Amino acid sequence: MAEVETTRDGGVLTITLNRPDVLNAFNAPMHAALAKALKEARDPDVRAVILTGAGRGFCVGQDLTEFREAPGDIGERLRSNYHPNVLAIRALEKPVIAAVNGAAAGAGLSFACACDIRIAVDSATFVPAFVSIGLV
Repeated sequence: MAEVETTRDGGVLTITLNRPDVLNAFNAPMHAALAKALKEARDPDVRAVILTGAGRGFCVGQDLTEFREAPGDIGERLRSNYHPNVLAIRALEKPVIAAVNGAAAGAGLSFACACDIRIAVDSATFVPAFVSIGLV
């Protein structure tokens, strides 16, 4: 099972975060897979991008079990892991739609906010978890 899956329907590329067992929490392979998918989105034949999550959640941010074990400054790790993908979403010269199908927390909220349009189910929740650790 790939951490990030892409499908095309005509000019629409759907990028699905695919770790539903942990509400699509990010780990290192998922960061790399999202970067690869966002490069695919730069294809001129892609006219729009949909970013969504598999299962019952959009993305709850970082997989904290992996994150706690890594050495170094939390802020720097967040910048080096998340910032490039957020910038890649913002740099796409086509509409990027977040299809929020559940929880969007921490960096998951950042990814949703990086998109041009956010569409959410009624039960979706948006949690700015970085506020509780002093990062905004």
